[in-house]
Amino acid sequence: MGDFRNRIFIIAIILLQSFTVVNAVERVENDTLATRAPQDGINHGLSLRSNLLPWVLTIPNIGAEYLINDKWSVAFDVLYCPWKISDKFSVKSVALLPEGRWWIKKCRKGSFLNIHLNIAWFNVRANRYRYQDSNRPLFGAGIGYGYHLEINKRWGIEFEIGAGMANMRYDRFYNVKNGALKDTRVTTYWGIDRAGIIFTYYLCDL
Repeated sequence: MGDFRNRIFIIAIILLQSFTVVNAVERVENDTLATRAPQDGINHGLSLRSNLLPWVLTIPNIGAEYLINDKWSVAFDVLYCPWKISDKFSVKSVALLPEGRWWIKKCRKGSFLNIHLNIAWFNVRANRYRYQDSNRPLFGAGIGYGYHLEINKRWGIEFEIGAGMANMRYDRFYNVKNGALKDTRVTTYWGIDRAGIIFTYYLCDL
């Protein structure tokens, strides 16, 4: 009888130890997976983007967005316009449009607010004068609102509007070949400074 009790006791100890070891292994595996998985559910990577509205005006543009975490992202767009329509009319410009975004729910999910900058160099011929940035580019800043819709796992579309100010210092030349400088002006603009219907291609999945 004593030997039977001893065997039962030994078997119980072995089962208890086995259960403890299994639980320990499961905890280690779960901790490892949690460490490897993104804590915020975001693949920190780039998406490519382009704004339809400038394309309607034949202004090529391309940009990128980087997801910092589940609430913040940064975007950067470049616009380039090289067109010469005639000797009296041409539009040549380069614009840089950086932007910081705060998403109300989560990145790529619905509404976001932004703070943006506008930096541009230009040389425009129209009617009597040629307008060219003088010594420094146009510089502006503002705030905006946008809404993002996912089309599928790779494509999305968003709508954006913003308002702010822009200050420019520019020279006016007579619009003839080697036209003389007429004057230099400084202008500050307040109002709508950003609008977009933007198509986005995700390089990483959420």
